[in-house]
Amino acid sequence: MFGYDLGIDLGSSSIVVSVPGKGIVADEPSYVAYDIETEKILYAGRRAYFLEGREPNGIAVIQPIVNGAITNYAIAQQMVRFFINKVIKKSVFKPRVVASVSALTTDVERRTLISVIISAGARSVCLVEDPLCAAFGAGVDPLLPTGVFVIDIGGGTTDMAVVAQGSMSQIEALRIGGDRFDEEITKYMRDKYGLLIGKRSAEEIKKSIGSAVYREEDVVMTAKGRNTLSGMPSSVEITGNEIYECLKPLFDELANAAIALFERTTPQLVADITASAVILTGGCSQIYGIDKMFSEALGLEVTIAPRAELCVSKGTLVALNKMHILDQYGYRFKTKQDVRIR
Repeated sequence: MFGYDLGIDLGSSSIVVSVPGKGIVADEPSYVAYDIETEKILYAGRRAYFLEGREPNGIAVIQPIVNGAITNYAIAQQMVRFFINKVIKKSVFKPRVVASVSALTTDVERRTLISVIISAGARSVCLVEDPLCAAFGAGVDPLLPTGVFVIDIGGGTTDMAVVAQGSMSQIEALRIGGDRFDEEITKYMRDKYGLLIGKRSAEEIKKSIGSAVYREEDVVMTAKGRNTLSGMPSSVEITGNEIYECLKPLFDELANAAIALFERTTPQLVADITASAVILTGGCSQIYGIDKMFSEALGLEVTIAPRAELCVSKGTLVALNKMHILDQYGYRFKTKQDVRIR
């Protein structure tokens, strides 16, 4: 196939690859299992994710890209190459790639990310911020002159932006996302119950009974792990409102950041947003009551986009098709010469 174009959502928790005309063709956890001695990857994606916490000797499982920053260059390159090859198969033509990136990433981190993707087999790369991609993926027309407020809550970061006519007029980003929620739940279980739980157990608690608002009718689940004192298997019953109290400081930070962004927004754009709804995207938008939490904080209607966890990836496809618009705002495809890859 000639002239492959790819859209890649390089999230901390998952990597989603899209192809124009086909839609989403790969959606897997962004985990890699590799041989510690040779640094060669053994598994990538779902199989590596389920191996996490169960690694045999000599094998390590990591997330090579966290919050848009590379934690291991060689492993990140192999992971991206694995997924690109999985999509384009044996095509001899290198693809152009539009990749999403957190608004928190620095210029150095962006150059490194472009370098990784090109070294993994791309011809050229254009990085577009997560909230802009999320807005496009949620159905916002890039040519629409009126403003919309998008909140993308991913695995590593939360990116908020006021988007109008294909660009971001205001932006706010925090290093709070699904992974941080999991860490807080793990800490809470250890400190209150003396129970050590794994990352996937914390994620299951978050998805099953996690809440951003106080529940009138509470829910209960059993958490299993290892007792910190005896070292033996143990289990405890926890409630949804316990997890709400555990995560409340983080949700308060998100709400305060959204309010602060509004205070910097021009009156005309605020009027546009007031006439429409705030859009929630990202995997963590599925946490119970998070739309209600933002609605109460902002005094506006808040809606969760359909297939919210895939909005950023869908938005990369829109960006590929609308590069003539993004080009006006400085978005360019960069080659290996532009980033001086060694």
